Amino acid sequence: MTPRRSRRFVAVALALVAVFALGACSSDKKAEPTKTVENGEITIKALDIHFDVGTIKADAGPLKVTLVNDGSLEHTFRIKDKDFELKAQPKETKSGTVTLEKGTYEYDCTIAGHASQGMKGEIQVS
Repeated sequence: MTPRRSRRFVAVALALVAVFALGACSSDKKAEPTKTVENGEITIKALDIHFDVGTIKADAGPLKVTLVNDGSLEHTFRIKDKDFELKAQPKETKSGTVTLEKGTYEYDCTIAGHASQGMKGEIQVS
């Protein structure tokens, strides 16, 4: 191999390594599991930076939500289009009850940047 080809080969190899390294660091991760509400109550764990659930399935009516913040950052659990938001400091637990009609609701963490990192999901109410 000539020195010029060697440099080109090294440049291409470094570019490939960089692409794979960036892919390994991306925020695309496996979707969090689905949880089904039991007895009108659900517990959601907030970690840094994700919830332990992606989709919540519930029946229409009152829903007691318990937010357990197992992370080292402040987190919230807000149901969009409803007047419902829980805020928990690190290692804190908060609970509240909301009444949901049949439909689909989006939820998220309202701390800046958290929802864009995956702290969001939906509640499917039947």
